[in-house]
Amino acid sequence: MNTTIDFKQLSGKMNRELTRIVRLRRVVRVLLVIVYSVTLLWFLFCLFGGYLLASADYATNVQTSQYILYGFLFFCVLHFAFMRGLQSLGEQETALMGRIIGGLFPEARFNPAGTVNREALAASRLFSESTSLAGIDTTSYGRLEIPVGERTMQVCDVGITPQHDGEFAANPLKTLYRAIVRPIFGARVESTMHTFRGMFGYCQVPRRFKGYVLLLPDHLENRVGYLAQSIQRIRQKNGAKFVHLEDPEFENLFAVYADDEVEARMVLTPAMMRRMTELRKSFNRDLMISFKDDTLYFASETPDGFLRPGRKSLGDERLLEQFWHEIDFCRTIKTEMK
Repeated sequence: MNTTIDFKQLSGKMNRELTRIVRLRRVVRVLLVIVYSVTLLWFLFCLFGGYLLASADYATNVQTSQYILYGFLFFCVLHFAFMRGLQSLGEQETALMGRIIGGLFPEARFNPAGTVNREALAASRLFSESTSLAGIDTTSYGRLEIPVGERTMQVCDVGITPQHDGEFAANPLKTLYRAIVRPIFGARVESTMHTFRGMFGYCQVPRRFKGYVLLLPDHLENRVGYLAQSIQRIRQKNGAKFVHLEDPEFENLFAVYADDEVEARMVLTPAMMRRMTELRKSFNRDLMISFKDDTLYFASETPDGFLRPGRKSLGDERLLEQFWHEIDFCRTIKTEMK
């Protein structure tokens, strides 16, 4: 239970190490930009410098070729060293995250190379208006496997990127900024091109649902963005209806949509709504939930990635505790679902 976890001590211990890794990573990135820029200028000077100074003869051309070769070899050595450095820092970061997971969920199995199940992602209907992910690229940054009774809850750190994003094509300068400039100073390189980055999980429950039930943060439908637009398309295409429930406190946290109102009320009983309200108040981040067939799905946006948190995430024990409560919320709902 969380009463046995000292979140402040855990975050303090991990924050010191992660701060060092983040600083070294940023230094390496800046040095990479400097080396690439200097190398490019060096090649340009070797190729065209002769036209600026004087007419180049055969000996000058030979000497220029030698300079280019030396510069290229020097660049290759530095590039290899920097790539090895980034790889080493990534391995240290992965090992650090493994220790964090071990402290929060001793029973969990952390697989940094684990992939997301695209079929489960599509079946959740949290990111697409159909049970297909056509036109959507998914990237996985690790997976947790947490035993819950006789089942195993799968929780993935996933990035979602629509193919042929019109926004990028219409604004090439913004694309260059997000792909080159922002990663240098950002906490996470891989998060910059995703429209959604965060937690996605699922687990089988002891009952089977008719149709599907969707629980969204009450304010999400008023937001502008890929995720909000996806939710609007889901409602329009699947005929999802807003379900008004007689629990104002619950409805302040979740807006409920379903294709079968009777089924939604059978799933969200007064006792279940009170329990979900109590658990949801233990953290502040938006959480999306869907029930389909015999599976509970959930997702929460975490721009830095929840299995690869940034230095700020580990520097605040409240964020670490919030992460624990999000997982515990879904684990408890699965356990109490009849």
